[in-house]
Amino acid sequence: MWETSRSTLSRMSQAKKKEVDITWQHCESVPPYRLQVKCKYYFHACWGGIARMKHHLARTKINVSAYISVPDDVKEIFFKLLESKDKKK
Repeated sequence: MWETSRSTLSRMSQAKKKEVDITWQHCESVPPYRLQVKCKYYFHACWGGIARMKHHLARTKINVSAYISVPDDVKEIFFKLLESKDKKK
């Protein structure tokens, strides 16, 4: 019974993260795969989840293709987001 409760809590926390993370405004999950997301600008699905999509949107070319047509303001938002994450480490 504990396993069921724990998995339910895990799904709920993942759903909450999805609502909060700004990245979901620029991509969407590709059913039925949880770790496959599709960019709303490029319309290309990639594996690796939301972390990889952040690099795609920031055009870092780290483990994902950088797409030139991502708007510059979006690129800056995600570049700064990734940069601040690196500083915290």
